[in-house]
Amino acid sequence: MRTIAMLAAAVLAALGAATGTQALEVRVEGLPTEVFRWSADRCETWHVPDAPARAFRTADGGVRLIAAHHRNRFMAGEQLRGARVDCAVAFHGGGADAPEAYDDKLWLSALWTDDGTTVHALAHAEFHGQTRPAHCPAAQYMACWRNQLVHVVSYDGGRHFERNGVALVAGLPYRFDGALGRRSGYFEPSNIVRGPGGLYAFLWAEAIGAQRRGACLMRTTDIADPEAWRAWDGGDFTVRFRDAYRDPIAEPARHVCAPIARLDGVVSGVVRHRPSGRYIAVYATVRAMPDGSRRGGVWATHSADLTAWSEPALLMELPLMWARDCAAPAAWAYPALLDPDSEARNFDEIGARADLYLTRFNLGADCKLTADRDLVRFGVAIRP
Repeated sequence: MRTIAMLAAAVLAALGAATGTQALEVRVEGLPTEVFRWSADRCETWHVPDAPARAFRTADGGVRLIAAHHRNRFMAGEQLRGARVDCAVAFHGGGADAPEAYDDKLWLSALWTDDGTTVHALAHAEFHGQTRPAHCPAAQYMACWRNQLVHVVSYDGGRHFERNGVALVAGLPYRFDGALGRRSGYFEPSNIVRGPGGLYAFLWAEAIGAQRRGACLMRTTDIADPEAWRAWDGGDFTVRFRDAYRDPIAEPARHVCAPIARLDGVVSGVVRHRPSGRYIAVYATVRAMPDGSRRGGVWATHSADLTAWSEPALLMELPLMWARDCAAPAAWAYPALLDPDSEARNFDEIGARADLYLTRFNLGADCKLTADRDLVRFGVAIRP
């Protein structure tokens, strides 16, 4: 197993050659810097980075940073790199027993603010059917997991978030089925990025019924309205997600998204590279290589319009949370790019340099995941 130092110094991703566009060279430089260290910084045992890092600038010029768990806490400071833990819980789900409430356990996964005071968020909302035998007799986590995305909002600069009604953003046109035997729904939204004609975010869809598995893209022109999001149908943004418990759905196939080609993993971060005007997406997965081998780590790809992407290139080879190397001391997940010097209030733009944030899972002797995990960052250089 190569060391992190060797990986950081040696791995280079040249993006764009496969599409004939101007290539972007992305290089990870140096050793990781700890942003949150569980052994020293946690407010409780399960205060952990369990989602990609997100950040925004508040109305007073400060910064709030989060790598969410379902008891959502922020880090705060005058600058992104100086943010420190705030133990106050800004938001948590209601633990509702009914899948139609969309209010069991919720992670603040995508944030957007225009003024630093009113902050909108897409929450990754998990329904844990394994704890409700009446809904899922199998009582197994993966077999009973239904996911959807809901809208929540803060009116005080991100210190407290609240739900306004059901506020469903993305949900399947099928009701929860406890006998399905696998997880289903829409998962892990990327950060929100400004793009042509509106605001965009990726989500991950699992296959069920008319819904194909893959990374979907959705757009809105009104961030305050949960029903204003429209997903890509393969040619345009026409798909309106519907609530299977409240709306009559005669044709479910009209209310599912079309996965974006070449994006074969959960897009956890997407930013606009200001010098080139192109968008860079990062995600963690294991991919099959032309020589028959399989390589896992952080992959990067870029696009001019958010719908057509270059062939992904390996940015950083690492053992992943779901593909662990038990000889290694850690596994990794949740990549995201943040530029501490970005002029964008929501850090959805980067310049020639940025930071790659990752969650590091410190493995025990039994190679199992525990609460011992840290948020770290690596320096990244991007050149056209």
